[in-house]
Amino acid sequence: MTFSEQLNLYLEEYHLSASTLARYSGISVSAVARYKSGEREPAYDSEQILKIAKGLFLYAKEQGFAVTEEELLTTLRVTVSDGLSVDYDTYIANLNILLKALDIRVTPLARSLSFDPSHVSKILSGQRRPGHIYDFTQKIASYISRHYADEQNIKALSSLMSIPVSDLNTPRAVSETVASWLGTNTVRKENDPVGHFLDKLDDFNLNEFINTIRFNDIKVPTAPFLLPTTKTYTGIDEMMESELDFIKATVLSKSRESCILYSDMPLEDMAKDPEFPKKYMFGLAMMLKKGLHLHLIHDVNRPFHEMMLGLEGNIPLYMTGQISPYYLSSPQGGVFNHLLKVSGAAALEGHAISGHQKDGKYTLYKAKDDVQHYRLRAKHLLSQALPLMDIYRSDRKEAYHETLHKLLQKDDRQITYSSLPIYTVSEKLLSQILSRSRIGKKASAQILAFREEYRAAVEKLLEQHRILITVPDLTAEQFAASPLNLALSEIFFETDIPYLYEEYNAHLHETEEFAEKHENLTVTRDPTPTFRNITYSVIGNQQVIVSKNKYPTIHFVIHHKKMVQAFRNFIPPIKEEQNEKKKLQTEQ
Repeated sequence: MTFSEQLNLYLEEYHLSASTLARYSGISVSAVARYKSGEREPAYDSEQILKIAKGLFLYAKEQGFAVTEEELLTTLRVTVSDGLSVDYDTYIANLNILLKALDIRVTPLARSLSFDPSHVSKILSGQRRPGHIYDFTQKIASYISRHYADEQNIKALSSLMSIPVSDLNTPRAVSETVASWLGTNTVRKENDPVGHFLDKLDDFNLNEFINTIRFNDIKVPTAPFLLPTTKTYTGIDEMMESELDFIKATVLSKSRESCILYSDMPLEDMAKDPEFPKKYMFGLAMMLKKGLHLHLIHDVNRPFHEMMLGLEGNIPLYMTGQISPYYLSSPQGGVFNHLLKVSGAAALEGHAISGHQKDGKYTLYKAKDDVQHYRLRAKHLLSQALPLMDIYRSDRKEAYHETLHKLLQKDDRQITYSSLPIYTVSEKLLSQILSRSRIGKKASAQILAFREEYRAAVEKLLEQHRILITVPDLTAEQFAASPLNLALSEIFFETDIPYLYEEYNAHLHETEEFAEKHENLTVTRDPTPTFRNITYSVIGNQQVIVSKNKYPTIHFVIHHKKMVQAFRNFIPPIKEEQNEKKKLQTEQ
């Protein structure tokens, strides 16, 4: 008998749901669901199997069943292999973090391991287990030591593993360190760049940001900015100065032409100066205050964590709706680094040899002919770029609805909600909530009509495709501390309509009833939701939609394959305060 078969027998015998077992055992609902389905299997001596046995025992004891914790653990252990000395979930999480940190692609890795790429993908998603963990780990470590031991990747490994670069000075040292780190029974969730990005977006409040930088008080200066028509800059300090001079020349000019900004220069050296990022962001705020539109071409060929760090830093800019982000589909070469930033009044061009940025040179141009020349080059560069993501605010509501309509016609999807999907609520319950909240007739009619239209579109999608959704399952105490609102971001409805706890639970039950009527819809309850203001949906292997519910409502439709895959592999971390609550619930 397999582990999943034995677990399902216990759940049936004790009339126990997956979400209840999650609460009693102290592991996530999604993990229980994977164990139930057989997608994952805990190791013989893992913390997970101990927690499951304890959770089963606590619930069985509470319900009056005569069984001991030792009996449950022994029976479960009979069904699993004892070939892995560390927790398997932790091992896979660490492996995914490592591959993302070094931007390692599955296909060449699989070829090196003599595996089929689809098999490696299934291992990384937890659907399959390697036949021999030790050999599998040694092959991965050896592959990294041979192909990812250059200066840039050694720095990434040093940062990830919190060890000195000097400890990774030979291929053998790299191989042994990687193998040891993978087997460490501690997941480094804090290093997941997708989690950092979502955390920043979840907490971000545009109104608070505007007040913090006193955006509304910014006065775009009109005094002339005296610089020679051409000026060169060398060294890191002067390069930072050149970036600020470019912004000053742009803001102080009469031109309102859009700006094109590109750089694949390393960020590390400039980031060491704590004042430069503040001055740079303030300068960009002045450009936005002036009403300029920025075409920002990201360098996605950086290490993944560095690319996501850059995106995270630009969240305030994205939220204004005046940024269009792009990327270049092919790498621009690992020898030369380039910078090209052009406005209607100035052009900044720079270059350096990779690894020797301090010996590079930036040149600022203000002469009309020079600016026109570099603007033409920037336009050619932009013509080669692809949209990194489409950004939709309320002024692009119709365009977003058109995009959403197209996406609702194709592909399976995984969706993590910070509230409950509006299409699963009954018309009766929704009308009661709207009436209690004293929403006007016009707004109520709009919300009811949207719910009906969205429900029909989802039901049509479910005829051919699967949807897996994860929704918050909150205690009365959790809900009282942070009440949830109706999820209306799709129609950019920014007035909060909070649930009562009873209403939320009623909608939660209606969501599960809706799933029972639609075979292709699976609902998973999460008693420790990580995010409160965002919903993200992974659509096949093609797109990710990240929706910010308010302050302001905004939707990011992400196209880049590296980012889509990162979201597919992302496992939301359980924050410490949530973990404490969960432990308390388990003890009770």
